[in-house]
Amino acid sequence: MIDLIVVRGAGDRDGGEIFDPLLSATEVAIARGTQEINASTPVNTVTLQTVFRTGVRRGQLVEVLDAMQGETWRGIIMGINHVVEGPSAYTELEIEREAA
Repeated sequence: MIDLIVVRGAGDRDGGEIFDPLLSATEVAIARGTQEINASTPVNTVTLQTVFRTGVRRGQLVEVLDAMQGETWRGIIMGINHVVEGPSAYTELEIEREAA
């Protein structure tokens, strides 16, 4: 039996107990705990426009510096849209971030 404690954010979110006799490896238990906590965390979806970027992938963790509000936050890329309009090209990223 594996006992696993997963702490996210300020450590104030409880993901609930997970009991599954098939969780026999530590890596699998960590992935399951992470999935359960992520599923119970409220999120906001933000769409950002940036210069054309190759190499970005869905599921990738990104850090965004919001110069207007003076904060840095992290999120997961959920959608990517490359746009070409005439001579200019840019990338739209749909990012899920933890709700404040």
